[in-house]
Amino acid sequence: MLFIRVTFPLFATFFLNLYNYANGQGVFVSALFLGEPNLFNTTRDDCNWKRGNERDRCPDKDIRMILFTPTQPRRRTELDVTQKDWLLNSGWESQKQNIILVHGYAGGEETPPVGVLKDAYLNHGEYNVFLVDWGALSQPPCYVAAVHNLKPVARCVAQYFSFLRYSGLPETRTTCVGHSLGAHLCGLLANYLDFRIERIIGLDPARPLIKPGFSNRLDSGDAKSVQVMHTNAGYYGEGGKIGHVDFCVNGGRKQPYCETTSNSNLCSHIWSVCYLAQSIFDSSLSQAEPCPRRCPPGPIISRRSRNQLRNSIGNTIAMGHDAPMNAIGSYCIKDFTPPFCPTNSTMFGDPRCCIDKVELENNIAAPVV
Repeated sequence: MLFIRVTFPLFATFFLNLYNYANGQGVFVSALFLGEPNLFNTTRDDCNWKRGNERDRCPDKDIRMILFTPTQPRRRTELDVTQKDWLLNSGWESQKQNIILVHGYAGGEETPPVGVLKDAYLNHGEYNVFLVDWGALSQPPCYVAAVHNLKPVARCVAQYFSFLRYSGLPETRTTCVGHSLGAHLCGLLANYLDFRIERIIGLDPARPLIKPGFSNRLDSGDAKSVQVMHTNAGYYGEGGKIGHVDFCVNGGRKQPYCETTSNSNLCSHIWSVCYLAQSIFDSSLSQAEPCPRRCPPGPIISRRSRNQLRNSIGNTIAMGHDAPMNAIGSYCIKDFTPPFCPTNSTMFGDPRCCIDKVELENNIAAPVV
């Protein structure tokens, strides 16, 4: 209980920032509206805390996995591990790639960060999406409870993943994609599986209350390939190098098109999902060069080191889904416009990834932070 009392102001402040930001933004972020004003009267006892031991039940109504397929993208099929032939009867398309998609704090099945990615994968046509909805255990203003719940949620999701694997889902064609706290949850799956995850893509993994070296965080040992995108390093997002390959977007700290928004840090943190969505359709738009080890980057990498990296893996590499599985190190990319924002009726993208035109025009000329 002492732990809860000490840390409650931290997530209360975090929620206040999110609430104020969501109130003042456009379609994408306003859809991430994190509750009504009376939630500020919520007490610690109103938060949902898992025990974090073997007494936690799985399957759990608060931890759901929902399948979406490209052939029937509007059909949602909730996993039922009591039905041994569930996967074969679910409409799952065995020839496609598979994505386990995990939201972060204040997320859920219908919230935009995972919604944008889910729709992008399904519209592309080559991905089944297994969406993990643990929103009941990560709702505002209960950020501390959400961090506490990471391990029990991961334990249960790992059981779901194992069930799917033994039902025929190939782990070698499955990627876990997580945003914010969801990135750490992807990493924690490795602690509860008897097989190795093929690839994890962490989108600006959450920083608040996630300590370096702590056991509830993503690291490079959690999968054969761990890719991390940094868009708000050092604030809402992790700042250190934690994957096999880490991408620093526009310096990794703040995104230039977010500078005039009411909360540039949260805007930057959220827009990592749009970079990944863009890479699903056109990786040529997200080419990155070798750079120093941390985000935001320090001095320019030495010519010798740059040449060594170029010789081993090439001059530039794609960020996102086409990043080489054997990529290692830190890479930097500059992109002054909002990713995955359609500019005309024929271009791919999602309007939820756009920022107000006036803000965009102001931000295009802004320096990289």
